[in-house]
Order: sequence, then structure tokens, then C-alpha cells
Amino acid sequence: MTDNPYFLALDYGTQSVRALVFDLHGSLIAKAQIIVDPYIDDEAGAAIQEPDYCYRQLVDVVVDLFANSQVTPNQIKAVALTTQRACTVLFDDAGNAISPIYMWSDRRLASRPLPKMSWYFRLGFAISGLSRRIKYLRSAAKVNFIHQVEPQKLTHAAKVGMFSGYLLQRMTGHLIDSRASQVGYLPFDYKRQAWASTRSWRWQALAVRPNQMVSLISPAECAGDVAEHFAQDSGLPTHLPIFAAGGDKACEMFATGCGEAGVVTVSLGSAAVIALGTNQYREAYRYLPAFPSLKPQAFMTELQLERGFWLLSWLIKEFGQAEVIESQRLGISAEQLISRLIDDVPIGAKGLMLSPTWAQGVIYPGPEARGSIVGFTPEHNRLCLYRAAIEGILLTLKSALIRLSKISQAPINLIRVSGGGAQSDIIMQMCADVFDLPVERLHIYEASGLGAAMCCAVGAGYYDDVEAARREMTHIGQRFEPIATHVVQYQHIFKIYKTLYPQIKPFYKAQS
Repeated sequence: MTDNPYFLALDYGTQSVRALVFDLHGSLIAKAQIIVDPYIDDEAGAAIQEPDYCYRQLVDVVVDLFANSQVTPNQIKAVALTTQRACTVLFDDAGNAISPIYMWSDRRLASRPLPKMSWYFRLGFAISGLSRRIKYLRSAAKVNFIHQVEPQKLTHAAKVGMFSGYLLQRMTGHLIDSRASQVGYLPFDYKRQAWASTRSWRWQALAVRPNQMVSLISPAECAGDVAEHFAQDSGLPTHLPIFAAGGDKACEMFATGCGEAGVVTVSLGSAAVIALGTNQYREAYRYLPAFPSLKPQAFMTELQLERGFWLLSWLIKEFGQAEVIESQRLGISAEQLISRLIDDVPIGAKGLMLSPTWAQGVIYPGPEARGSIVGFTPEHNRLCLYRAAIEGILLTLKSALIRLSKISQAPINLIRVSGGGAQSDIIMQMCADVFDLPVERLHIYEASGLGAAMCCAVGAGYYDDVEAARREMTHIGQRFEPIATHVVQYQHIFKIYKTLYPQIKPFYKAQS
């Protein structure tokens, strides 16, 4: 073994695909990044991508890495993949994709009546008050939408799986996936971290069969070696091992400290997520599953705002042309510019409040969810709206933190933050003030890639387990302490804010 081996983490996210080389100590040695084309979209809410396009993007970013860095393919000792979650694809007998990839942001629903489930399941849902939520789950499940628009294709598909499984198949020649990537509307038993029992209600709720499910392995297990065609395309050597990792949030949250005693992790990315790592299966809300962690037989109890810092990007697109022009002049992103400008807006955005529940959920925030902005006066401007959006996201995560503290086995005394929002000192300080806890960020921005690299290091035998890898590969970059006067202001705002959604919820239900 070399003294400091290199690991290649491939991270296919919502907005870009990245090839990241880490060493044994978690230092980022080299990076290549390619912006992905917008998904094929239309007014109906479609968000799909062609599978071969995604594979070519993955290949191109690896080629770009070796062409523009000092790293050579022979220096890489192992590879791991992490991708965005809840993206569905169909396969034939040979493991080839026979459908587009239905991305997580595809908003189309199964609109026609679905086959009735057995009476005893329906009775159980009615007694437990879940009938409406199960109805929404079934309509939101992409396999049910596919069954309505292309029933023959779904019926004859040999396998139904996730985006991560598709890319692993292209990389290794084997159709296989990680347990920690199974986040989406498929019949997965999150407590057992395996496909659901054949007696489960999930098989009646979703238009798939048990024999259509992809084989699963645990994080840090070998998915196969680099296949000949992937080696020819990418320049990677054949027989280089590729290890399973997990979905982007599983990798990001674990690398950030999810599972450490007293630590809660927050991701301020396109989706805003707050998570608590546990060794026992614990649900934040009844029937809202805890997802698999990178640590074997451990869990990540997570609450998510599907439209997190995406909301800021949306506001910029719709209202922020002036900020876009100015940011281009300064050579920074519009988000970076706005994170500076909002520092001049008072805490509370002059009384403007934004509830960021733009997207529905089965359990949280609920199938009735809508977003709202309240408190407008003539003195408000775009910067007030930007600040209200960021505060709304953080205040919603504060409510989720209170929920997680009820199931935590240890007092929560630290927040670790990752994602695009973590790059801003101003937003980090807002986090500390809203949560009234010390807030830390990592030494590097690429937390999801770092989590995947940990799986490489364990799989290749350099560390005994992912916790040992994390102790050596994760380093803290900067710490922010709460400012007492700001904390008092946010506590007052939070008392008002937490009443907003319950009061508007009846109106949302009437519209759904």
C-alpha cells in the first residue's frame, strides 16, 4: 500500500457532476466539474433526462479531471459513486435503461384512479388516519405514473431502480445498487434496510413486482470492477474496484458528522435537510421513515424541505435580474452577492415572513403543503424578500430541530452545516443565531464526495469502518457562535412564525 492513496468520488448532483480526488486524510487533491443541462421540462411538470446523456457527462468529467490535473489514472486506488436521490429508471434483462430517468423534481402525478388495495389495508389506513396520505403517496410514486402512461413498458421491464443503480451498471457491467441510495417511492423497508416483505402493503400501493427489484449491497461493499467499456471511455484502469456509497444526502450528512453524539447536521443545498444519526430506527413523525446511513445498520432520521435553497435561485430567476447583472460584473454568483446584501436588511426582514413549504410531502410537510409570503408593506423590496426566504428556511429547520431533539438519545449541542449556503459567513451566523447553538462547517465544501471517498477508503482496506474513516478524513473549517442579542430577536420571531403554517393549513387543504 502507498503511504497516501488517492480515491475517486463521482458525485452526480442536481446542477452539476463532479469528479473529486481525495487522499487518505480527506484532503481534496483535484476536482473537475461539469454543469449538467436543464432537465427536459414542460408546463406539466416533467423533469426527465436521457440515460446515455448522464453516462456521457460522468465519462466527460473523469476525462476532464485527468486532462487538467496532475493526478494520473494509475494513482487512483478505488472509486465510489454518489448521486441525487429519488430518480427512477426502468431496465431490460441486460441491465440497459429502457426509459428516461425520471428525476426527483418531476412533478407529474398519477391522475387516474388507481387499483383498490385490499380492504384490510384500506381499513388500517382509515383507522390510523393515513388514507389521504397514502392516496398522495400512490399518486406521487413515479412507477404509478409510468404505469398509467406506458403500462406495457413498466410491465415488461426486467428491473425498476434508481439513477445510482443505472450509473453503477454502466461503470461495472452489473446492475446493483446501495441500500443507502434507496430513497424514493419503491417498496423498500427502511427499518430492515431491504426490499419489503411480499406481504407488505407497499406491493399493492406501487405498480411493481418483487422480481423487478435491483440487488442491493451495503455502503463500502464492492459493486464490481471498472468494466472494459467504462475504462475505454474514461481512461480509468480495468479491475479498479468500485465501491457502493449512498445517496448524496447520506454521504454528505455522514461526512458532516451525522451519528456523532450531540451533533445534528444541516444541508443548505437545493433541498434543505436536517438530520440526526441513530443506531436504532427512530421516526421523527410516525410513518416518516428514517433512511439508511453509511454506517451499517444505522439510520439517518431526516426532515427535508424539498425546495430549500432552490427557493433562493427561483426568486433570483423571477425577480433578481439586477442582482444577476451586478454579480456578473463582480465575477461571483448571484447567490453569493445576495448573501452579502441581506446583511443590511434587519433581522426579521422588516416583518416579512416566508413559509418555504413549496413542495408537498407524504408526511412532512404534508400533501396539502403550499408556500406563502405574508406581511408585505410598501417599504419592502427584493432584499427583504431574499432575507425572508433564507430566514423562512432556517426557521422551518428550527421547528424540525425541536422535533429531532425529542428522539435524540443525547442532548443536541452542535450543528454542522454543509451545502451551498454553508459557504456564506453571513448565512452561517444566521444559522447559529436561529438555532441558538454553535455551528460548524467542514474544511471543504465537497461533503457528499468526501462521504463517498470514505466508502472507498473502507472498502479498499485502509480503515476498518466508516466511522474510523470519518475520524481521520473529516476536519472542521470554521465555527460560529450565537450572538445573544440576535438569538433573542429570533426567539421572538420564531414564536410568531411557528403559528403561520397551522393557521394557513385549512386554506391549503381546501385548495388541494
